[in-house]
Amino acid sequence: MATDDQIMKAAGELGELLGKHPKVGRLEAAISKLKEDVEAQRALNDLNRHLQTVAEKEMSGQPIEVADKRKLQELQTSVVHNLVLQEFQLAQMDYVDLVRRLDDAMYGRSAAAQAVGVTGAPSPATQG
Repeated sequence: MATDDQIMKAAGELGELLGKHPKVGRLEAAISKLKEDVEAQRALNDLNRHLQTVAEKEMSGQPIEVADKRKLQELQTSVVHNLVLQEFQLAQMDYVDLVRRLDDAMYGRSAAAQAVGVTGAPSPATQG
């Protein structure tokens, strides 16, 4: 039976391996580029602010004006066409996929994790 210390040691080793993985390095590089690119940050912040404004209007029952929709489209276009944000998004998706596969590998072997629904692995209640 595994002890807490053994699991924590293995987790530390796994963390070190992850830190050396090219997908993690790619994400870290993309984050660095994003931190240095004021234009990319501004585009993302402007889009997020406007999305919040539109969501608040929608929740309060206020109409979403044509100008709001146009501005949203313009902001989305500026984000989509920003090369730094494209690189960040691709690196982020690759990293999330790696972590998802890691999660599946770890918890796919644990009946207890499946039973409480920790992962996307089928629980006994949903198995046919």
